[in-house]
Amino acid sequence: MNKQTSEKISDDYLETLEKAKEQYQQYVKVSRLYELPTSNTEQQVEYQPPTFDNPLTTNKFNTK
Repeated sequence: MNKQTSEKISDDYLETLEKAKEQYQQYVKVSRLYELPTSNTEQQVEYQPPTFDNPLTTNKFNTK
């Protein structure tokens, strides 16, 4: 193998590495879109369970 051939192979290899690097950076950008949030920023409302003092309904009908 002569010097020009080895330099050509070396250049091709470096170009391939650069392309792979660019593609990997694009992959990282896109993969961040699908990350799930680690914590829920909105707090959910927690209701108290019904009791006899505070029932959900009064079991009465109002008519006019």
